[in-house]
Amino acid sequence: MDEPARKLLNRWGIPADATATPTDHGTNNRTFRVTSADHCWYLRISKTSSTAQVEAEHRLLARLSQSGLPFAVPKPLALPDGSTVAETPDGPASLCTRIAGVRPDLGKEAALEQFGWAAARLSDALAAVPRPDTPYDWGGGPLEDLPDLSALVRELADDEGRVLRTGAERAVAAWERMAGRLPTQVVHADLAASNVLVDPGTGAVTGVLDFELTGHWIRVIEVTVALALSGAVTGPDWPRRAAALARGGSWGGRLTPIELAALPDLLLLRAVASTLWRADRWRRGLSSRVEVTDRLRVLAEALRWRDAEGDRLSDIVAAAI
Repeated sequence: MDEPARKLLNRWGIPADATATPTDHGTNNRTFRVTSADHCWYLRISKTSSTAQVEAEHRLLARLSQSGLPFAVPKPLALPDGSTVAETPDGPASLCTRIAGVRPDLGKEAALEQFGWAAARLSDALAAVPRPDTPYDWGGGPLEDLPDLSALVRELADDEGRVLRTGAERAVAAWERMAGRLPTQVVHADLAASNVLVDPGTGAVTGVLDFELTGHWIRVIEVTVALALSGAVTGPDWPRRAAALARGGSWGGRLTPIELAALPDLLLLRAVASTLWRADRWRRGLSSRVEVTDRLRVLAEALRWRDAEGDRLSDIVAAAI
């Protein structure tokens, strides 16, 4: 461990013999697995969040830890002065205890059911969190601060530029139709397999991680993101997989008719926002061209899916009660 990391961990009283190993998870942070004897923690240094945003995230986590959730959420450890955030030259740092569990195998239907169940339980708990106790307010929607689309298109291959422009135009039109009409609350908005832990023996969810993007937005985005990031709406058997995830959380009985109808367009909108975000990072030297190509491939598939099959999704989720 280098000396700056040792001094940082010493602020929490972590033993000098501890080891800190970088993890391969996370785009917006530097994360280290810290071990000493039989103890384990995770150190996160936020590259894009402010101290105020990390403090809001920690207030939210404190609320969730008292909400009766049937699984764990990260528990930030306090410094001697009572705060949970340490200032560093690279950004605000925080230290959390390890939550037991492994990443779920979402290729299995039972795991998708558990994933959907966890998303629903978390949505219930987040509904009680006040807006000030969140890092973000997404009220303007994911396309509020669009990068220069024309500049991005010029730097892409012709076919890629067409995909991006088509997707962006359709996403903007879809958002204009639904903006202001969908119920809102605090949402996690980043439920992926990498942010969920399960018991390796039973498959039961043991923890949900990474609340740094949590904010106030539309309630239905929780299941939208879960469907997208779980892979439940991709592949030839997607209706069965999407039904499993929705059934696990009884999402058909949770959502209003307008939320159910919005699901296919929200999946397209999310793919567009993700692609634009990654492409903008690439133009600023923060992401690779390969990452942009991958997002454009996903967007092209989302456009195809929306036109050919997407309308089926609303009925599939509606039946999951």
